[in-house]
Amino acid sequence: MKVLLMKLGAIGDVVHSTIITSAIKSKHPDWEVHYLTNDTLTPILENNVTIDKVITYNKLGLINYFKIISELRKEKYDIVIPLSYTLKLIGLAICANPNKIGFRKYYKNKSWVEEYFYSAQKLIPDIELPERLVLNNNKEVENKIKTDIQNYPKPYIVLSPGKSTNQIRQGRVWNIQKWDILSKKLLEHYNGTVFVIGSQSERTSHMKLCKDGVILKSGEYTLEESCAFISLADIVISGDSGPVHIASAYNVKTVSILGSTSPDKIKPYGENGHVVEPHFECRYCWKKKCKYTKPSELYAPCIESITVDEVMNKIKNIL
Repeated sequence: MKVLLMKLGAIGDVVHSTIITSAIKSKHPDWEVHYLTNDTLTPILENNVTIDKVITYNKLGLINYFKIISELRKEKYDIVIPLSYTLKLIGLAICANPNKIGFRKYYKNKSWVEEYFYSAQKLIPDIELPERLVLNNNKEVENKIKTDIQNYPKPYIVLSPGKSTNQIRQGRVWNIQKWDILSKKLLEHYNGTVFVIGSQSERTSHMKLCKDGVILKSGEYTLEESCAFISLADIVISGDSGPVHIASAYNVKTVSILGSTSPDKIKPYGENGHVVEPHFECRYCWKKKCKYTKPSELYAPCIESITVDEVMNKIKNIL
């Protein structure tokens, strides 16, 4: 049998959906599993032992779209599972001309990882839910990162603050000043190294966290290098963003600081995934703009209600 999964983004969603590839290969190691994703996200999947082929989708132009259609038709898939309800993916799934097409389904009482799995199980009934996600590194890249950080004292504590402010997703960003206080407490308590990671666009705001013992890595690594770096951490603390889900796929201890999004849906998957929840009556609203945030305020009151001591205590319990 030959199966194709399709998901163009975002990072966390693509990582979550690898629960399907693990489930298929565990039950049917002789099946061929392909994955179509955005060209910026292929590094996450290229070394995954449960994926036989990664097909790169380039967003630029109709010519590339028709090239992908031609490539998919040649593969003669038995099952195609587009994991988003977009016209692009639906069109590609139909043009691939498989025997079966399945879509991601919504389950009220299941996490997003479980939603992906149970959606696939509708088409492949004998697969079983894995206990954790799995990502694999390019060993050459992993050794490069090990060399880069080998002289820093352990434990390696990785912070992923995201943007210092986010007017589009107000309930997902924890106060940058609290990240600063947290980093100080972590250095005092563990006497290791605190690394700060993020994109190049986040680097300027992350510079506010720089001090002795805090190493800024935002914008310095490729996505593939970032994955290898995260896999070497002792713990990763993040908001609701891709790095925390990458960490859970490497079985790294994680803490996700949540505000407007629900842990029932997006808690890091596996036994090492932990969350700190807000103290606010309208938490988990999922809204991008908070109606209770005043124009002069930068952070939504739900996530603002989480204190540094709460996060610190959670980390102490885990480590």
